[in-house]
Amino acid sequence: MDQITLKAYAKVNLTLDIKGRRADGYHLLRSVMQSISLADTVTLQKKSRGQGISIQCSQPWIPTDERNICWRAVEAFAKHTQVPGGVAVAISLEKNIPAAAGLGGGSADAAAVLHGLNTLYGTGLELAELQQIGLAVGADVPFCLQGGTCLVEGIGEAVTPVGPFPSTVMVLVKPKAGVSTAEIYRSLDPAAHGGNSTDRLLEYLASQTDTPLSGVLENALESVTAVLLPEVGLWKGRLLEHGALASLMSGSGPTVFGLFAEEASARRFRDRFQDEVQVYVVTLMDRGVCSQ
Repeated sequence: MDQITLKAYAKVNLTLDIKGRRADGYHLLRSVMQSISLADTVTLQKKSRGQGISIQCSQPWIPTDERNICWRAVEAFAKHTQVPGGVAVAISLEKNIPAAAGLGGGSADAAAVLHGLNTLYGTGLELAELQQIGLAVGADVPFCLQGGTCLVEGIGEAVTPVGPFPSTVMVLVKPKAGVSTAEIYRSLDPAAHGGNSTDRLLEYLASQTDTPLSGVLENALESVTAVLLPEVGLWKGRLLEHGALASLMSGSGPTVFGLFAEEASARRFRDRFQDEVQVYVVTLMDRGVCSQ
């Protein structure tokens, strides 16, 4: 096989608790992450020996050199595997997941690259080994390699399948403004550490609580992003007003999502607001990467 095309699925954080901070500055997380059907398409084509890495992207403002997380994923894979003759690959990215949106688009692409290289070069690496490589590239890459509904802990290295989350239709709203993940974490008040929303959701998934979803889902980073970007609160409110059972910001934002019981209600919301902002109706996925 010389070429492979993969779907790289976005993620949302159904919960996000900050459990502390390491001496090196990395925050320790406890989060339930969920793969969703919004996806990039990643194609890998083996090149002749010595031709190195090249990247093409449908979004011209996304870098296609060593600054791209997919480039770093190839380098990390090559260093770990020591493939005879080296790794030479052309990567094509068809971007559908908004960048810098809290949806893990770059991490999803990197996970697809690692998955694809493992197939193209026949290295036979198990998931855990691919996740070890992925962690050095990005904190969300180990989850994106696993996919589905997972408890993610530490700095992203501990990924444990849970759930599954109840069948639901999700609406994503991506405000026009963006935020810096590094700035959000720098601005986080230590008083926001120590939440237990993840434990509440795990109890919910195990049917050990009657608490409604709106009382379970929580994201500690909202306390920062919603102040910097009032649109977060605006769109959460609109989702709830239009029938969402619960609404939350994903990751460091600014994307927010609403969970709807019926697809018709979700599509009505999309149709009502799609001229104002990026709106997507998505479903939940049981994997992070799959062959097209």
